Amino acid sequence: MRFLRVFSRLIPWLLALGLAIAFYSYTKDEGTAEKDMAIFHTLVLEKMEAIGKMELVRYNFKEITELNESLAEFAGLKFFESSIVLISKGEAVGCVDLSKIRGEDVVIGGDTLYITLPEPELCYYKLDMDDTKIFSLTTATFSDNKTFIQKAYRLAEKEIEAAAYRSGVLEQTKNNAQLTLRPILETMTSKTVILRFRSTMELSAPTLQKPR
Repeated sequence: MRFLRVFSRLIPWLLALGLAIAFYSYTKDEGTAEKDMAIFHTLVLEKMEAIGKMELVRYNFKEITELNESLAEFAGLKFFESSIVLISKGEAVGCVDLSKIRGEDVVIGGDTLYITLPEPELCYYKLDMDDTKIFSLTTATFSDNKTFIQKAYRLAEKEIEAAAYRSGVLEQTKNNAQLTLRPILETMTSKTVILRFRSTMELSAPTLQKPR
């Protein structure tokens, strides 16, 4: 009987000790989870920054560029006229600069990773000088032939830029990001990845837990 009385007195203390241990374990696990999440969040950003500009679409163009220029004009008549016709090939590449991703652009919600990407951009456009030929060239007396030819090359290159935008290079870059970049990120993070772009991000985005 004496043992039962002593044990009954110890029950409240044992319960208090048990609750204290449970609370310590819970807070310890929570702290570890937040720490792990922060490390995971930083790791994702570092890997993206290491990738930098990711090329997602390449357009190849073949075009004919014609340039006419005169040194003088009088009464509607042109004098000392130079003309050139180029047959050229070139390329334009669309990409997403992953190094521009900010901490707030990466949000974790359970098993899903929401990433807001910067807007796609035209990384570069250029002529293939090995496959660009002068089809015809007529230069006027007293004209600077070298400067005139270089101007034609620059015009042909600018036409490649314009053709890339007309062909929807930025929209295609967005589409290819979903097809190419998302599987890479899912493999990297072992989470379901939802990609969005800054200008088209949903106004009613769900409230999610941000890594600390």
